Amino acid sequence: MRRALLAAALALGAGACISPPSTGELTGQVADWRDEIIYQVLTDRFANGDRSNDYRVDLDDPSAYHGGDWRGLAERFDYLESLGVTAVWISPVVKNVEEDAGFSSYHGYWAQDFTRCNPHFGDRVGLRELVDEAHARGFKVILDIVTNHVGQAFYYDINKNGRPDDFLIGQGGTIGPLGQEQTTSELVRITEWDPDFDARGVQSWTSLGPSGEAPVRFLREPAINRMPPVPDLFAHDYAYNRKGRVTVWTRPEVCGCGGWGCPWDDACRRQQEILGDFPGGLKDLATERPDVRDALFDAYAGWIDAGDFDGFRIDTLKHVEHEFWEDFCPRIRRHAAERGKHNFFMFGEAFDGDDQLLGAYTQGEGVDSVFYFSQYYTVFRGAMLGDGSRTCELERLHCRRHGCESDPCGEGQRFDALYSGSGKVNGQVGEDGLALSPRQLPVGFLSNHDVGRFLYFMPEAWSQSEKRALLHLALGYLLSSDGIPCLYYGVEQEFAGGNDPANRETLWDKRYYKTPVWKDGRIQMAQKTYDSDGDGADDALWEPYDTGNPTFQYIAKLNALRREHEALRRGTLQVRWSTRTGGGEDHGIYAFERRSADETILVVLNLGAESTSRTASAGQSMCVGFEPRTELTDLLDPDARYTVTDSGCSPEPGQGCVEIEVAPRGIRILAAG
Repeated sequence: MRRALLAAALALGAGACISPPSTGELTGQVADWRDEIIYQVLTDRFANGDRSNDYRVDLDDPSAYHGGDWRGLAERFDYLESLGVTAVWISPVVKNVEEDAGFSSYHGYWAQDFTRCNPHFGDRVGLRELVDEAHARGFKVILDIVTNHVGQAFYYDINKNGRPDDFLIGQGGTIGPLGQEQTTSELVRITEWDPDFDARGVQSWTSLGPSGEAPVRFLREPAINRMPPVPDLFAHDYAYNRKGRVTVWTRPEVCGCGGWGCPWDDACRRQQEILGDFPGGLKDLATERPDVRDALFDAYAGWIDAGDFDGFRIDTLKHVEHEFWEDFCPRIRRHAAERGKHNFFMFGEAFDGDDQLLGAYTQGEGVDSVFYFSQYYTVFRGAMLGDGSRTCELERLHCRRHGCESDPCGEGQRFDALYSGSGKVNGQVGEDGLALSPRQLPVGFLSNHDVGRFLYFMPEAWSQSEKRALLHLALGYLLSSDGIPCLYYGVEQEFAGGNDPANRETLWDKRYYKTPVWKDGRIQMAQKTYDSDGDGADDALWEPYDTGNPTFQYIAKLNALRREHEALRRGTLQVRWSTRTGGGEDHGIYAFERRSADETILVVLNLGAESTSRTASAGQSMCVGFEPRTELTDLLDPDARYTVTDSGCSPEPGQGCVEIEVAPRGIRILAAG
C-alpha cells in the first residue's frame, strides 16, 4: 500500500517540473560526520537486483551497462554492515544520454534530464525505498551530483553545414583557437563534437577563412536519449559557455608551460578549466548566469526532497567558478535545514594535488569539505609506494591543512593553514553542537572511479603477500587518520584494476575473482583462494561478495576499532615522529596521536619495506602524551605491549617516553590498558 501511495504522489511530478516532488519531512541522520565511514559504489557495477531494467546490458563490454541498480544495493546491506561502513555514496541518479562514441553512461555523469531518474537503476519510488531502508539500517546515503556540465547534447557547427562532422580543412593564413593559431596551408583536423578551447568561443571556419562564432546544434536522437537537456533552460545555447574542450592538460605550452613540472600561467589554466567543456564532449554550463544557478539549485534541492539524501558528493568542483559555490552551497544548506535535515554534508572533487587549490574551495560559505587528493598523491601514490624515506612529507601534508610554526622537513619556514578553520551558516556541527570546519572534515581515499586502484600501482614482481601488506598498511593509515575515510567498492575484494574502465569492475562477476596459474603446461585462469584459518595454507575459494577473505576481515576490524574509539573518529591529530632522511634505526617511521577528551590513541607506521624500525634515533626515543608507567597495548596485536617511561626523551608534564618497534610495512594502533 505504501509503495502505491508513494508512486501516486511521485507521478504528480513526473512531467516537465524541475524539482522532484516532496514526499514529506526530511530526516536528520548524522550526529557528527567524523563518525562516518563512506563506501563509494558505482551503482551499475555493485549489485543487480532487478532484471526488468537490464536493457543495453553487456557484461563482456567494460564500457557498457552491466545491470546494477538500487534494488541490488539494498539487497546487499548485510554485506556492507559486515564490512562496518556507515555511509553509502551512490552514482548520479538523473537520466543520462545513453551512449556516446561507443561508450555508455553507466557511470551517470552524462546528464540529459535533471528531473528524472536513470531508468537503468530504477524509478523514484525505488530510489526513495533504497534511502528509507538504508536509514532504517543505520546507513547514510550520499548522492553524487554534477553542476558543471551536461552530456553530449549538441555539436558546434563549425563548417555550418547543419550536421556534426569530424573533418580536415586546409587554407592559407591562420586557423585554430586564440593563442594556438597555425599559419599553414596543410590540413588541420576539426571535430565538431569536441573542438579545442577558444577563449572567444568556438569559431566557424570555411575554406575562405574565419566565419564568426560557431552555431550550436542540439540533437534529437531518442533511441539513445541524445535529446535537448531538461530543464528547458538547458535546451538553449545561452545556457552554455561554448568555448570548446580543455586542452591545457595535454598541451601545457598553451599556458606558457614548456613541459611537466614547469610553472603554469595559472590564470590561463584556470580559465580553461572553469569555462571549457570537459574532454569527451561534456558541455560546460554557464554557471555564472543567475538563471542557470537557479535551475541547478531547484533540481538538486528537489532531489533532496524526493530522496531524503544526507549529503552530496559534487563532481568536477574545480571546473566551476568559486562564486557559484558561494551561492549554491548556502542555499542547499538552508533548504535542507528548513526541511528538517541538519548536517547535510557537501564535499567536492577537485582532481588536483595542490592544497592551495583544494583549500580555496573550503573558504567562505562554499563546500564543507573536499575529496583529499593531496593526501592521495602525497601518501598513497607517493610515500606508500616509495622506499620509506622522508616521512616528514606526510607531516607537511598535515601542516598545509592545519598550519605549522616550522617546516617538519627542516627546509623552509612556517606553514600557513590552507583550509578554512571556520564553520559555515547551517553547516556542520559535532554531537556537542559546536561548529566543525573543513580542516576537520577532509574525505580521504586510496582509490576511486577516476584513478587506478591502489594494488594496480604496485610492481608486478611483488608477491601477493607483499602487495597485501602494503594495502593493509595504507588502509590502516586511512582508517586511523583524522577526517572522513572513504572506501571504494571492491577494495575489500582486492580488486586491482587500472584506469577507467578497468577500475570499475563488476562486483558479482566471477571473472574478477580469478587469477592466472600455471597448469598443464600453460597459463590458465583459476578461481582465487585464501587462507581462512591462519594456518598458512589457502583453503577457501574466493567468491563474489566474499566476507571471509583477509582484506575484508582486516577492513572490518579497522572499522570496528574506529567505531569503538572516539579518539580515532573525532580526536585531534598530533604528529609525534617523522623522518627527514632514510636508513637510520627509525627508517620509515611515522607516528601520530589521536586525542579526544577521554582517551589517546597512538598510531605508529613503518613505511620501510626491508627491516623492523623503531621510534628512536641518536639515543632519543619518542615523546608521547601518556604518563610514565602507562601500559600500551596494540589493538591489532594484543600480544604487543609497551611501557611508557620517564627517560629517553624530553617529556613535558603529563608526558612520557616510549620506543615502539614496527615490522616493515607494518602498523601499530596503541591504547592504554
